[in-house]
Amino acid sequence: MDLFSRIAGRYDHIIRGFDLEKIIDDFTYSEEELLVDLGGGTGRVATLFLNYVNECLVLDRSFEMIKQAQNKSRNLLLVQGTGDSMPFRENTIKQIFVNDVLHHIRKQKETLQESHLVLKENGKLIIRDYDRKYIGNIFLFIFEKILRFGSVFFSPQELTDQCQEIGFSVNWKRLTKGTYLLSAEKKSN
Repeated sequence: MDLFSRIAGRYDHIIRGFDLEKIIDDFTYSEEELLVDLGGGTGRVATLFLNYVNECLVLDRSFEMIKQAQNKSRNLLLVQGTGDSMPFRENTIKQIFVNDVLHHIRKQKETLQESHLVLKENGKLIIRDYDRKYIGNIFLFIFEKILRFGSVFFSPQELTDQCQEIGFSVNWKRLTKGTYLLSAEKKSN
């Protein structure tokens, strides 16, 4: 059992809150479409999105985290799985959100590629994460190393380069000194 499964019941008390209002104006979303919260864990962010989108699906590898999301809201769609092998057909998803998760994913490049594959034309992969090059994040990096998460963080430019290599059109903005929001759009053919 991994650490996230062990702390699932306490996760929302351990992790700081999430202020969707701070990013919603910069977050391009479609009200009529399903939003996939990749690595959405306990559904703490997905439940906030229910006010903005038609449906929200939490995709997480930890069954224990998914159980916590189930307790939080019956309006969430819940699927156990990983980003590198999503249970969706090609070109079927309009929007995927990855909040503070990409650095935990072991197969990051495969997850980015899989996201590109399942997204519809002009669909968006939105990633909020911590900037590897910001010195103020050093304690977070050390903490995650001590916990043996195996985390790999990117700077916004490094992630932009990876996404562009896959075929995404990319924009990003700095949210705080140490965090950024990256929007990767699947280009039309």
